[in-house]
Amino acid sequence: MTDAADLLPDNARPFEQALAHAMTDTLPVPIAQTLDPSRAPARFLPWLAVHDGVRLWFSDWPETRRRQVIGEAPLAAWLVGTRPGAVTFLGYVDGLLLDAVAYPTRFVFGRARVGRAPIGHPPWLARYLVRVRTLTPPRALVGGRTALGRSRLRTPSREPRRRCLAALVAAKAPETEYRVDFGHARPLMLADGPPLDGTFHLGAYVARRKL
Repeated sequence: MTDAADLLPDNARPFEQALAHAMTDTLPVPIAQTLDPSRAPARFLPWLAVHDGVRLWFSDWPETRRRQVIGEAPLAAWLVGTRPGAVTFLGYVDGLLLDAVAYPTRFVFGRARVGRAPIGHPPWLARYLVRVRTLTPPRALVGGRTALGRSRLRTPSREPRRRCLAALVAAKAPETEYRVDFGHARPLMLADGPPLDGTFHLGAYVARRKL
């Protein structure tokens, strides 16, 4: 490879020679490694997240999760405004999308529950049924399981739900309104046809899969 200094005339001045040598220096900066989410130093990950347009970020994520989010940022950007986008972003915060309804949609008797399936909703409105694990602190107040006077009135952390809401904000289109239901369990009904072998009892709850 020809250096820039080799192209200078014989009467080149010292400043021109120094400039030519500077243009051909090999700087010891691992640019390719720094821009690679799988190999970049951990201290550069927040900068790389901004550089790659990451829409959802929590600094207390494990390093593997932060590298994953940065590496998938280009694909995730294409999914914004779609149901797969909501699934992807919820996955980053350990949430699971059980069901989604985008309006306008028809109210069909026998397939929609009064009080749960709204009638006449406008377009650009989405409803989500999300399941996320909530963390109960030690000695929390739980109905039927806590002795009054001995509990410190602690409640389960709302942080997992808050992060799910942030994930859905990142996943939706700017003009879309959204509503979220975290009630992923419902009372057992006779219509479910439970077996009469003692597996289920009165007042039991079953997994809810539909809005």
